[in-house]
Amino acid sequence: MKKLSIFLLALVAGAGTMFASDTSVDGIWYNFDDEYLTAKVTYQGVYYNSYPDRYSGEVVIPSSVTYNDQTYSVTCIGDGAFYECTGLTSITIPNSVTSIMSQAFQDCTGLTSVTIPNSVTSIGDYAFYGCSGLTSLSVEAGNTVYDSRNNCNAIIETSTNTLILGCKNTTIPNSVTSIGEMAFIGCTGLTSVTIPDSVTSIGSYAFAGCTGLTSVTNYATTPQSINSNVFYDVNKSTCVLNVPMESVSLYQAANVWKDFGNIVGVDVPGVPSSTPAVYTNPANPAQKLIKNGNVYILTDDKTYTITGQQVK
Repeated sequence: MKKLSIFLLALVAGAGTMFASDTSVDGIWYNFDDEYLTAKVTYQGVYYNSYPDRYSGEVVIPSSVTYNDQTYSVTCIGDGAFYECTGLTSITIPNSVTSIMSQAFQDCTGLTSVTIPNSVTSIGDYAFYGCSGLTSLSVEAGNTVYDSRNNCNAIIETSTNTLILGCKNTTIPNSVTSIGEMAFIGCTGLTSVTIPDSVTSIGSYAFAGCTGLTSVTNYATTPQSINSNVFYDVNKSTCVLNVPMESVSLYQAANVWKDFGNIVGVDVPGVPSSTPAVYTNPANPAQKLIKNGNVYILTDDKTYTITGQQVK
């Protein structure tokens, strides 16, 4: 995980300067915009990791805040606002917030659940990266940009059916067509994941740093074309890859997927299992053999593939 964190810091180093504030109201730090009368939640000090204990326990962000006799609407959680606040256990985000910016909650390992209000229309990169303690993710009903359909414990971009953020208890709905870039990045508590056959694309670093993964089930009959970094830092030599029975050979030949040391053919739920009825001899009935995830037919002391090609 250390090398992944170094990589991440390199990515964001040129993303722009983050500005903090020395203005605190009721224990929360803000930047105030006097023109639009809005407030952004931020961090204390010059750098976003100057005071890692600035927020801890349960934090409730108000929808508005008064400072110097002026009332401001809280509309944004700024870049790195809660960065590395490992003592943060609970966060309440008001319906006034429309934007959660980059790295806002990065490495808040004590955070266990997040509810995105229906007002939020933008979530920045790495916003919840490294929140390995997350067990629950939800989006309030009525949000026009994001949803958590079927109680999936994930955040989905509604218009594109793209899962943009998951956690260790996520169930990917079969209406999702894409797993976004870095959707599960750094989710060390994720031990298994099932990718439905509706998923046609998986973004870069989607499962990078998921060092606890021991099982990946992919029901796509044709392997998705993925970047080599999708499973960066995952031990593919020990992680089991379950795929449709008829697709084992395709996965064994596909870039990245072929790197899994144990590819196993399984039946896809809802799809009837096919039992080949070829090459049957009454004196020597055919038998089905599963070897290294491939299906073969044994008859007359010969071995055939299910398409009829003799292999020995």
